[in-house]
Amino acid sequence: MMIPRNVGELERKLQQAGIDPIFYSIGEFNDDCACIVQAEDGMWETFAGQRGKKYDLRRWDNEGDACVFFIGMLWSVISSELRSRLRQ
Repeated sequence: MMIPRNVGELERKLQQAGIDPIFYSIGEFNDDCACIVQAEDGMWETFAGQRGKKYDLRRWDNEGDACVFFIGMLWSVISSELRSRLRQ
């Protein structure tokens, strides 16, 4: 998988990889998933959306750097969910 340089490429790559969109949100806040959004000040934010709040918030001035970090963050969310399902 080529490293995405922007959120458009990121979204296409996630779709091509068959990643369920229930695990992520691109461009807007959503609860119970990994989010990547551009803030009003132009910075990029990556965070876990939970109960209307942003957890593990990181801010980036570079969209590509935010995308790379987001992939790792998303992997953590997905692998945690898989471990939980396997325990059931």
